[in-house]
Amino acid sequence: MRMTGLELQRATRGAWQKGIPESIGGISTDSRNFVEGHAFLALRGPSFDGHRFAEQIFTRASAMIGDAQGVHLWEGFETPQLQVEDTLAALGDIANAWRNQLNQTTVIAITGSYGKTTVRSMLAHIFTSLNRDTAATHANLNNLIGVPTTLLGIDESAEIALIECGISEEGEMQRLSEIVQPDVAVITGLAPAHSTGLGGMKGVAREKTDLLSHLLPQGWCVLGEGVAKQLSQHDQTISVDAVDMDQGDGEAVQWSLVGKRLTLSHKGESAELELPLPAHHWAANMALCATIALRYFNQQKSGPKPLFSELAASLSNWQPVEGRMHIASGINGATIMDDSYNANPVSMQAALDTLAKLPGRHIAILGDMAELDEPVHAHRSLNLSGIDMLILVGSEMKAVKLESPDAIWFATTNEAVAWMEENLEQFNSDDHILIKASRSMQLDRIVRAMVNREGIHAL
Repeated sequence: MRMTGLELQRATRGAWQKGIPESIGGISTDSRNFVEGHAFLALRGPSFDGHRFAEQIFTRASAMIGDAQGVHLWEGFETPQLQVEDTLAALGDIANAWRNQLNQTTVIAITGSYGKTTVRSMLAHIFTSLNRDTAATHANLNNLIGVPTTLLGIDESAEIALIECGISEEGEMQRLSEIVQPDVAVITGLAPAHSTGLGGMKGVAREKTDLLSHLLPQGWCVLGEGVAKQLSQHDQTISVDAVDMDQGDGEAVQWSLVGKRLTLSHKGESAELELPLPAHHWAANMALCATIALRYFNQQKSGPKPLFSELAASLSNWQPVEGRMHIASGINGATIMDDSYNANPVSMQAALDTLAKLPGRHIAILGDMAELDEPVHAHRSLNLSGIDMLILVGSEMKAVKLESPDAIWFATTNEAVAWMEENLEQFNSDDHILIKASRSMQLDRIVRAMVNREGIHAL
């Protein structure tokens, strides 16, 4: 980004002290990796106050942005200071002001209880493979801090921006939509993820639909498989131009999967590609992404449009993001399926179903799924058929242990890691090992214990 001091003032409705900078080339919120010449924006939280770290960087900052209480601490600094009412709100307002300058960029916002990161990475792979200048969310920067940070990092030359939007509390999606103002909105799927903070599944449906609240006038949305039905069940209506993946109305790309062989089809054309795993949720996500890309290209008034076969081929060498069903070579030649980044009942079952389709011995190392309304029911309802060895971690997984007496159960990840380190000889090249849990369980530590000592690598 590059904005003038006056533009920042208008965006935040703040007031400058000690001068107004002519131009600002970026916003940094973390003093530990501060970029010289950026403005430092001090965030405040229940247990931290970014204003107190400004002394470390004020001589390298083009400006500082803080609230009234924090700016009072900066009286001895001569760097220009923009006083705002709330710095988190100001961060979003600045990001929105920059988004409104991205006149040549199609902004695609992606939300859902599961599949956000996979869909984002697949779309990025399609567009970059087809030589489109594409910017996208990095890592897990998908909340009220991460989304503005992502937007502010998008260059004006970008043709496409892929913005992942994740929430855990009521009202957050409305604010994210206000900041992003998407041209295209995608809802990948709905499940009781973060449902304790959203008021159950009805709240999940309402909040996810709020992504559409600031869709631009000519914008459109795409609803993943099952989404339209679930929205209707929870009294949510879609009043914008929408493509429903369940309808097969001519715009949606259809798919079929036999083993690892995926066939995508659209209006009499078809293309085949080989997936790394026989994963139905990957196949559905690829059809979803192909649908989005096709509509995007079909709406372009100029420039070459890829053939359907070219679009499908762009997905042929896609690889999953680490921690999300990432395939690794493990100890004694075992195949590790690292899905340790996050979990909810739908994604957990999809991973288990994929594991059960693979050859050899099926081993599942499962940790607690967090933030569920009915955790005992959700954990006990998992279908574990086809699993040869079950290792469970966490207090919620105790309910699964009661249903599966042969399972090995550990109260904590520390205990599980210690057991793994002592029993690695039990695993061999015939094994496919799924490792999955909510991020708070830190089962990535088990992944590190089980992969080859040279580290994870995609197969």
